Amino acid sequence: MSIVLLSLALSAATTTNAVAPPQAEQTIIVTGTPLRDTERALRECLARKCPPNEDINAALAHAENLFVAGKYQDARSVTLAAIGRNHRYARTFPIDVSDLYRANSRIAAHLGEGRDYQWSVGAMHRTLDDAFAKTDPRVIDADFEWADMYASFGRLERARQLFEQAERKAMEGGRPDLAGIARVRAAWLHQAEGDEWLTRQALTKIAADRSPGAEVARVAALVLLARLDRKEGQLASSAALVDEMRALHSKTPTLLFAPMVNLYPRLPENPDNGGYVDGSGNSIFSAPTGSTTRLMATDNFDDRWIDVGFWVSADGKVADAEILRSRGPTDWSKPLLGSIAGRIYSPIEAATFRVERYSYTSRWLDMTGTRMRQRSPDARIEYVDLTADAPAGTR
Repeated sequence: MSIVLLSLALSAATTTNAVAPPQAEQTIIVTGTPLRDTERALRECLARKCPPNEDINAALAHAENLFVAGKYQDARSVTLAAIGRNHRYARTFPIDVSDLYRANSRIAAHLGEGRDYQWSVGAMHRTLDDAFAKTDPRVIDADFEWADMYASFGRLERARQLFEQAERKAMEGGRPDLAGIARVRAAWLHQAEGDEWLTRQALTKIAADRSPGAEVARVAALVLLARLDRKEGQLASSAALVDEMRALHSKTPTLLFAPMVNLYPRLPENPDNGGYVDGSGNSIFSAPTGSTTRLMATDNFDDRWIDVGFWVSADGKVADAEILRSRGPTDWSKPLLGSIAGRIYSPIEAATFRVERYSYTSRWLDMTGTRMRQRSPDARIEYVDLTADAPAGTR
């Protein structure tokens, strides 16, 4: 997934005009390999004792298929088994092995398996860090994911240290674009801590930088400054941002704004935690719109997910957001769908259809003095863009 911090879900209220649906002659073609085929491919690969990289690619393809089918536990079993078979080949096939850990981390997050999520991200980072130079873009990418993981557990100071280290390594490696992204993400941590003044100061400095290689960071900073202005009812910066994004002639829509999601409106909303979202678009603070809601510990968080499909028009507005598939009760999804319908994306060359997976979950907690586990009372909406990933095993 992209490391660019532009797919931020933003929490200010948004009003949009009605968007005309796409023309009737437009057709959505869904392609994919049946589960039985990826299962057979993996089984045959293992039977002939295929090389580790082929084993990993077959396992990733099948695990991805299982995940999309909503079989999270089965997908996790596949990735964990593949890790057991292939972790010793990290030096020979570092990219493949790191992809395996990365996939396991994402599945673990959707299952609420916080300890496995943390371990997998750390193992992914170590694999790449041991194999390549510290200034290699792949290692810096892993630094970002490592920092995002720490931020998701509330360890914001550790996350900031990692972003600052990544910035220094990026500058040493001649990658000012990656250094700028690290600065933006470190700046946004101030907002997660509730310090908007420091956030604005840092972002304003980044937004004023017009040096070569600073373009992506500049736009990211403008996105976040517009988000802060919009929360205070100031819309001028939003209009200016849209104009700047239009000049980029992007083929892929970038999320600029999304209304806050409050899963249970009857309960008071917690203060905005900053809506910190990692560079791949995955929420690392509860819902991807930055809201978190205190729930009863007895709520059912098992096997509850939805796939949401929607069109993004050329002018960046959303049409026809609907649940394409679901598992378990979907009573939690209504405010989420409302937020998606109210999003504003960057203008693009032509309308595009998006599919996103949302899992309603909560992290498992170890109970003191017992071997039993219990779900955290804090609900989380874990998110992954099903339209954004490259096919499994091709990273």
